[in-house]
Amino acid sequence: MLSALANKRILMTRASHQMDETAALIAQHHAIAIAFPCLELKILGKHIQQGLQQMSEFSDVLFTSVNGIEAVARNANKPLVQLLAQQRIAVVGSKTAHALHAHHLHAHIIPPRASQQGLIEAYQTYGFPQSLLFFRAEHGSDLLINCLQQQNIPVSLIKAYRSICPKADNTDVLNMLSTHSIDAVLLASPKTTAHYLERIGDLELANRPVLVGISQNVATAADKLGLKVQLIAKQPNFASMLDTLANHFSQRSN
Repeated sequence: MLSALANKRILMTRASHQMDETAALIAQHHAIAIAFPCLELKILGKHIQQGLQQMSEFSDVLFTSVNGIEAVARNANKPLVQLLAQQRIAVVGSKTAHALHAHHLHAHIIPPRASQQGLIEAYQTYGFPQSLLFFRAEHGSDLLINCLQQQNIPVSLIKAYRSICPKADNTDVLNMLSTHSIDAVLLASPKTTAHYLERIGDLELANRPVLVGISQNVATAADKLGLKVQLIAKQPNFASMLDTLANHFSQRSN
């Protein structure tokens, strides 16, 4: 049976280097993937180098994203498997764990809930670090840091990369939105959501397609900007976003 998404045009707003996986999922639904990167990473190499120089001083290392792992790997002077051989490693999310595995390393802690509160609960189960080296984006929650510092656990926060809005030409996408030629937009983070609106530059145009959020958190962030997320994935991943979207179009056609 043909998917309800067949021939639908779906806008992908991820960073360019993350598009292929999402495009493959869209192709499985016989839909048309349109790349519109709304996130670009600026790696903060100097910060990473400072962090790597401190590595031996810490019992534990934490990565909260695939981007964090790749940023550190690109700026290391030796393979991560050698640099992190003595540390207990925690990651957030199965994709981050998979990225770590690609560097021949095993995540010792993967919280069931992919959040900083989930990390706190996981540390309560597996034991808190003696000291923690934390690689993350420039901006993020300080919930875990505050929790550890209240227990006098040393934490060194390394801001490994910065998320910025791409400045590439957007004429084609604006034209497609103007002619109602884009059926849906996939929004996977508050940052990409904000950048999507910034790149479109017109709230009415940005709201024309069906906006799909990967989580309630994204929907809430979108609402504050005036963007109306119509659908929220049941699970926080792109496959679930597309299943939710397919169900939506299936119901509309009945």
